[in-house]
Amino acid sequence: MNSAARFSFLVGLRCIQCSAEHPVEYLLECPRCGGLLDPQYDIDALRKVGVRDPLHHGLWAYHRVLPIISEDAVVSLGEGGSPLLPAPESARRLGVRALYLKYEGTLPTGTVKDRTSATAVSAARQFGYRAISVVSTGNAAVSIATYARRAGLRSAIFCYERGDPLKMHHMSLMATNLFTYRGEYDHMIEHFDRVMDQKVVFDGGARRNPFKHEGKKTLAYEVVEQLGGRAPDLFVCQCSGCEIFTATYRGFREMKEMGRIPAIPRMVACQSAAANPIVRAFREGGPLKPMTTGPTVAKGLATGKPGKKGEWVLHILRQEGGLAIDVTDEEVLEAQRWLVEHEGLWSGPTGASAFAALRKGLSTGELDPESTIVCLVTETGLTSPYPPPKTHPVEATEEGIRNALSTLG
Repeated sequence: MNSAARFSFLVGLRCIQCSAEHPVEYLLECPRCGGLLDPQYDIDALRKVGVRDPLHHGLWAYHRVLPIISEDAVVSLGEGGSPLLPAPESARRLGVRALYLKYEGTLPTGTVKDRTSATAVSAARQFGYRAISVVSTGNAAVSIATYARRAGLRSAIFCYERGDPLKMHHMSLMATNLFTYRGEYDHMIEHFDRVMDQKVVFDGGARRNPFKHEGKKTLAYEVVEQLGGRAPDLFVCQCSGCEIFTATYRGFREMKEMGRIPAIPRMVACQSAAANPIVRAFREGGPLKPMTTGPTVAKGLATGKPGKKGEWVLHILRQEGGLAIDVTDEEVLEAQRWLVEHEGLWSGPTGASAFAALRKGLSTGELDPESTIVCLVTETGLTSPYPPPKTHPVEATEEGIRNALSTLG
């Protein structure tokens, strides 16, 4: 086959723990040691043909570095291609040389999850599955259910019974079956993983499936392209289930291996102070210790047991000189307000959390303000709870309108 005609340059799966090589098949962990699997691509061939296919758009423009072998398996709603927004006002106020916001609220269901739902559901079709399942506090459930509906697959969604109402309404429209549970996500996901080992349905979760997390890798490729072929000095992102962090790191690493960028950006992982096992281990210099999560407004960060992916993140942080920062609910809500007031972006709390970590890291001197920084805003705020509206009564007269307008100064 002509090299450029290959839809994917995937050549196999490699265990990050024992380095065992495995063929392209549906595996959730290494059969030899139980380690996580890292998709491997033909880097030499990619150097010659390039990564981006101009005949495709959005996420699928990077299909050569995605794990979907046949174009016929692709499921898409036009995901990817989100804007990289310059933020000069915030940069000025924070004393930063150059700041950009990678805003994922423009994706089909309004969150970064659509990138991995696209590759997860496409992979489910690739391996002949007719159903997919996921445990989620909200965004991932909505996204997986939506892409499954698009693909004609059945979906079983497991959501915490006190999930955000708007998200739950959305997932109930899209899912074949929506199941609600009581208790902690961390407890539920452990049982879920054991059932997924039986491979009755395709695993749509973030903890182990190597075919799912690859979709978020395209964030790194888009950022470099949008910066004119340059990588940022710092990349700040959320880190709960750790899918974003590990995927974007792998994207930057692949580009370095291809010679497209000289170095991997310094990776900054953001966690909630109510669920911060990676931050704790990083600060203390010890191993990752699971914890019981506390309540947090950033529900997408409420993971106290990130498992093997959390250990992978910790390894990357230490190996690459990264940084882990935790943020309080107050810092998250302040970042949410900041993005509204200074950038015109309404993000959900989880989406604004990385910006909260950026502000904190700059204030403590842990982050270099002379850097070119990209901060990930993972979601729109349109599906999250709103603060009470602030209104001002006005008389329905010309004078009333003039008086109202005069308050603008």
